[in-house]
Amino acid sequence: MLCPECQAKNKTSTVYLRGSTLTDLGYSASAPGPGGPHLHDPNVLSEAFECTNGHRFKRETRKPCPKCSYGHGEPVFTILTPRAKFQPGVTE
Repeated sequence: MLCPECQAKNKTSTVYLRGSTLTDLGYSASAPGPGGPHLHDPNVLSEAFECTNGHRFKRETRKPCPKCSYGHGEPVFTILTPRAKFQPGVTE
């Protein structure tokens, strides 16, 4: 995996997984129809990453339904505050 900020700045870095969470919402398959039941899992996998240049970001994905396009979209990337710039309790 590549760091989106390093990639934009044409830098190289190593990306490390810092943590992941998976929501735990219950769901069931839809009623059988043409092609069989659909599995629209509403749970989101959220993974936090940090690169060796100090950039932090997270990626959110869903399990794709094998019968339709639900969950097949591109993962959502969110850039987080770099660790060096984050200072709790300090106001500007």
